Amino acid sequence: FGVFLADDLLNYHLPIRQFYSQALQHGDAFDWMPSLFNGFYLTGSGQAGTYHPWHWLLYRCLPVSVAFNLELVSSYPFMLAGMVLFLKRHLRRRDAAWLGGVIFTFSGFSLMHFLHPNAIAVIAHLPWLLLALDVVLRPGISSRRTRLLAEAGIPLLTSSQLLLGYPQYVWFSLLAESIYCLSFGGTSFAGWKSLLRLSFLKLLGLMIGAVQILPSLDALKHSVRNQLPADYVYQDPLTLADMLQWIGPYLTQSRVFGENTHELAVYCGALPVLLVIVAFWGQKSHWFRSPLTRTMTILGVIALWLSFGQAGGLYVLQAQLPFVGNFRWPSRGIVLVHFAVAVIAAAGFSRLAEAVEKGEDRLPPILKFVPILSMLAAIGTWMFYKDVASPTQLFLGPVLFVLAWQMLKEFSRGAICLGLMLFVVGDLAAYGLNYAVLGKTKSMQQIQAEIAAPPGSPNDGRVVGEIQIMNGPTKYRGNALLLAGWNQADGYEGLLPQMHLLGENTTLDSLRIAGVKWIVNDGGHDQIDGLIQSEQHPDWLEVPNPLPRLRLTRNMLLAANAATGTKSFSADNHVVVLEEITLPSGDENNSPQAFITSDRSGNIEIQTDSANSQLLVLSEHHHPGWRVTVNGQPTKLIRADLDFMGCVVPAGTNKVQFNFQPDSLRHGKMISISALVLLFLYLITQVFLWRRDREIPKSLT
Repeated sequence: FGVFLADDLLNYHLPIRQFYSQALQHGDAFDWMPSLFNGFYLTGSGQAGTYHPWHWLLYRCLPVSVAFNLELVSSYPFMLAGMVLFLKRHLRRRDAAWLGGVIFTFSGFSLMHFLHPNAIAVIAHLPWLLLALDVVLRPGISSRRTRLLAEAGIPLLTSSQLLLGYPQYVWFSLLAESIYCLSFGGTSFAGWKSLLRLSFLKLLGLMIGAVQILPSLDALKHSVRNQLPADYVYQDPLTLADMLQWIGPYLTQSRVFGENTHELAVYCGALPVLLVIVAFWGQKSHWFRSPLTRTMTILGVIALWLSFGQAGGLYVLQAQLPFVGNFRWPSRGIVLVHFAVAVIAAAGFSRLAEAVEKGEDRLPPILKFVPILSMLAAIGTWMFYKDVASPTQLFLGPVLFVLAWQMLKEFSRGAICLGLMLFVVGDLAAYGLNYAVLGKTKSMQQIQAEIAAPPGSPNDGRVVGEIQIMNGPTKYRGNALLLAGWNQADGYEGLLPQMHLLGENTTLDSLRIAGVKWIVNDGGHDQIDGLIQSEQHPDWLEVPNPLPRLRLTRNMLLAANAATGTKSFSADNHVVVLEEITLPSGDENNSPQAFITSDRSGNIEIQTDSANSQLLVLSEHHHPGWRVTVNGQPTKLIRADLDFMGCVVPAGTNKVQFNFQPDSLRHGKMISISALVLLFLYLITQVFLWRRDREIPKSLT
């Protein structure tokens, strides 16, 4: 069964989902992932959406290959259905609603970001949320039953977005919802009362999502994201040159005026651009009388403004906000521009269709000049831009706009709209699917067989295979080695955990302490003294004598701080600690023993046997959420060699148990459960009031 594997799907998402699936199948905890970064708070990362019911159901009941593909594609019909229902409520035309739904579902953003499934899944909730908000804000055109469903849907949809673990797109959704609510509900006293109710329902949704929010804040606190330079969040903004994509989809070799195509793709189709002009042309009063078009225009302008990043200025203000200020890639705000364009284009089509039905000619004459502008953009790019596309691609844009203009002319003369729909689908699908490489699939067996794994067995030690935090140029190899059974001491992740053993000053000792057996021969790693190069395996460097996962020692070096400790690592002489540890005197020549009796994610049991007190070192990544007991009694958790953890064990035979029980997860679960109960009580109360209101007229009769 073929699995989608383009780019981040293979390098990041699939390995994470494989672990998640295996944990669910075996009944293990999935909050802590031991095979990445020497141990990693997976729930805090959020990208697997581990507490989302849909993900849990998929990966609990289906093979990982089937579940993964279903997760990727399921967002699109969900998005399409939401857009159709939302637009149908406003425009009252089924054809316009379907056209707008198709435009957004197949937009440059939606298909280009197929590589980011959590982002698409979060945004797929947006039209449903706006639909529910509209029902509450305009209750007069909906039944009581519909209003009750909407009130239940707002917190559930909000929490669903949060549980998907991509808060940047939840922020975009919240921005769109806020503008919509202020536009439709902030003009009357009744509207402000509805806004208060909506605020309560959104708060409930926020609380239900606490099981993801609090771990994410925890992971952010212990990640390197907070240590990055301030301008990190301004990477890859849109530029004025990128605006040419609206009339020229294939101007450059990368389609955009930069390198990151899927982040900078603005093109939303030839026909939607013309329909947006139709929506605004000629009747200025029409724009003011249409709250939907007016609201979407405001949303699109603000989103585009944000997308320009530091140059636009508005993103600078966002960067000052707590938590939200950590979001990078300003260009991602273009998703709201695509949404606004889809809605306005649907409104333009509705206006044109109504004019056609009345026998009027409402096709703006300015539309004939858009293909000319597209041609000028192609010629200008060909003359002045070095990475220009091939002539065939370059002038495909003008051809598309000529065809779109001709189709609108035929429609204005009474032709059916099916051709318009097919043209939009073909235009956007050709643009998006050609890049998103939906056709690139392989079976799990093929993927595992083709992974360039190091020699030997995964039991020999860990591997460093991702060049993101090491010496030399930054590269992204990802976490695919996990699919072949290897454990990585490094990894590819948005919220990289803070690490001291591996980094710019990596040494042979720090690699040995981290239990690394193989390190990829790239990124300047061959400059580390003591690594063994082999002609038989030129892609890998061998680390001699990596330390075992468990150690018992009495040799400790007290460091004043982490910076000092980083310079004091020694694989053979001592363990670096940050606090004074006093062990009772004893025989220094005994041979202490320690071995793991049970090793499950987030739950490790160890047995030790020694003639005197020892420091037990477990090379699992340190996190304050770990709890340790010795013979059933809580014991202080100690940071060992800065990145790992340990505890003091007394003389004799001992049973030591490490359990991952972070407060962020525990408190998050409590808040989420309490909010679900509160939502249930609220809905029961609303049903009771509804039935009481229905009974009062009967009693009066």
